[in-house]
Formats: sequence, structure tokens, C-alpha cells
Amino acid sequence: MNGLIIEGGGRRGIFAAGVLELLAEHGIGFEYVIGISSGAQAALNFVAGQSERTKQIIIPPKDGWTGLGLKKMFAGDLKKMVYEYPYGRFPFNFREFFASPVTTEIVATDCATGEAEYFSEHSDENRLLDILLASCSLPVLYPKVNIDGREYMDGSIADALPYEHAFAMGCDRLVILMSKPPTEQATDYSRYRRTMQMRYKNYPKFTERLLDRLERYNAQLAAMQKYVDEGRILPIRPPKTMVGTFEMNREKLENAFRFSYMYAQDKLKQIENFLK
Repeated sequence: MNGLIIEGGGRRGIFAAGVLELLAEHGIGFEYVIGISSGAQAALNFVAGQSERTKQIIIPPKDGWTGLGLKKMFAGDLKKMVYEYPYGRFPFNFREFFASPVTTEIVATDCATGEAEYFSEHSDENRLLDILLASCSLPVLYPKVNIDGREYMDGSIADALPYEHAFAMGCDRLVILMSKPPTEQATDYSRYRRTMQMRYKNYPKFTERLLDRLERYNAQLAAMQKYVDEGRILPIRPPKTMVGTFEMNREKLENAFRFSYMYAQDKLKQIENFLK
């Protein structure tokens, strides 16, 4: 079984948007798709046959531009993206998604245990959107999200690169869309140790996961190389920094999308051969 992992990264997800649009145009699909944090939005769109929607959400039209900058985040733009866009400006095809035979999962972090939860939802629109919100809810910037009586946050805290889980789900080969070039490290929450300890003092296991997140991410990257060498994982990541996590410049985002699309064209044969 061929699988696809889409890493998070906020507006850096414009890289995945360009790659996924190219893959969709060439009819390249997967039997298993899992998204983490902002990558969860891209995963849902890809499975629903709406790859273009990821770009639309990251780069809305000028007259609808809200911009997920830090100030706007507190004004509720994430909730608008998750709960309003699917029924309004950028309709999401729930029927197509729920009818898809693709096994689709979204990663969120259980605040009580600090462990990853791999959610799937096949019929309940509201629950699906709650799961999406939880996976995208960055520490400090957003509140915890209640799902089935438990509290969850950003999926990348517990499992930013869930390739071991994907293999356990039956995948033989995995394409992993990453959001940062090799020259950039993952977010280091230990730089904000005091803030995290105070903010999540009632969630010690979650705090522990935050503080050792960079170390665990680097360990995942190192361990992943074995599977790359064996031909079981094909990582696709931007060769250079194009935009930041909270990028607000429309022109930069548009340019990054075009670059990503062209980059995927150059990688197309490699991807096709890998999946064979």
C-alpha cells in the first residue's frame, strides 16, 4: 500500500499545496493519507479531490484576505478557516471525502498523556472539523480542543513525522511532504521553557513533549534515513526557504506556490517510479 504523509508548518504548507496540485493533475493517488497540523487541511482537500483548495485557503483572494498573522490568530481566523470556509467561500466536498476509499488520518496530541492520537472520521462533519482544529491548534496561540471528552492540540508535538505509524497501518512505501529545507531546524519549544511550564502546568506530560520536541524530531529524521536508503520512504522537501510559518506577503506566497509546482514537475518521474 502506498501512503502519503503531509507535514505541518503553517503557511509553509504552500509547498505541499504546489506539489499536491501537480500530483492531482497527473492522477497520482494514495491508498493511505495522513496529515499533521496544517498538513491535515491539505490531506482532507487532496482526498476530497480539491487540491486547489489548499492554495485558496493559504492565499485567499484580496477582497477576502484575513491573513493568519499572530494578531489575526487571536481574532479567530483559524476557527474561520476550519468552520466557516467549508460551508462558505471555499466549500469543502464532505460527500466526496466521506465516500473516498482512501484511509485518511489526522494527528493530534492528547494533552493529558502527551501521546499522539491518530483520528479518522467517516460521516460526522462537525467531528471532522473539530479534529482538524485540534491538529492545527498551536501551543499558546490557540486553546485546547475537546474531542470525545478529551483535550487535544497540535499534532506535530507528539508525532510530526508519523512514518512508523503509517507502516503499522500497512503502508509499504511512503511519500513524505515536508515543509522546511534541510538547512532549517524544527521549532524548539524549549526556548520558551518558562512560558510553556506556566501555561501548561496542569499538563506535565504535554509540557514534557513540548520541551523535548526538537530532540525527538531530529531523532525521527535520523531514523527515517534507513527507510530512505531502503527505498521505502521518498521525502519531498523544499530545497530552500521560501516563506515563513506566518508569512503575510501575498506575492511571496504566490511565488512559493509556483516554485513548488515546478519543483514537483521536476520530481514527477522520481515519484512515479518510486510508487511503482
